[in-house]
Amino acid sequence: MEFPIRLILAASNAAHRMNGGFVKKYDDSKKEANSSLLYKHFFQGKDLKVKDVDYEMADEIIDYLKGLGIKAMERDLTEFELNVLKFVTTDVAGKEKIGIAASLPKVFYNKMDSDTWEDRERELGRTSEFVGELHARNTFKNATIEYVRYIPKTMSNLVTASVDGKHILKFFINDVKELKIKKGVKCNITGFVKSQSVSKWTGFKETMINRVKFTEVQ
Repeated sequence: MEFPIRLILAASNAAHRMNGGFVKKYDDSKKEANSSLLYKHFFQGKDLKVKDVDYEMADEIIDYLKGLGIKAMERDLTEFELNVLKFVTTDVAGKEKIGIAASLPKVFYNKMDSDTWEDRERELGRTSEFVGELHARNTFKNATIEYVRYIPKTMSNLVTASVDGKHILKFFINDVKELKIKKGVKCNITGFVKSQSVSKWTGFKETMINRVKFTEVQ
């Protein structure tokens, strides 16, 4: 049995909305995996209650992911990107594509966050100076979490914060959920200033800390 791609992606977005994000199989979570919710929706009659907003997001996801075809003219796509492009450029799909469909809202939302962060990073880069005393423990008040990115190679999260809304402060941390570290949180951050350098990627001044203590400001 096969279903229209737009219908599958709308249901996938509904599962993402219901779970508050992407939950994969065998995740250490009490929530059911998004792929399982999708499978039960289409093949076991357990309705996900797909809403109009889910269809709207499905259209946006399809438009964005079809853009991978343009990227393919500029560089080689990864195997995952090729599978995604093949998926969104077909009319229908069956149960063998449930897994990839379940992950696509996360791919889309992460990309939107990344694009927004790139704009914000450029804005911070124009004002950023080194903060704190090098090779000493410092407390940075009036900090805001700007962006959190998981780094598979280190199996940790790279957190970027701004100090006084204009200086770039970065640190690695394992469990962002336990510490409630997420974009927009106002906080005080204490850490050992490991380095102060100009990023070879962006050319912006940034301060890197470790041994971090994080206190949310209410």
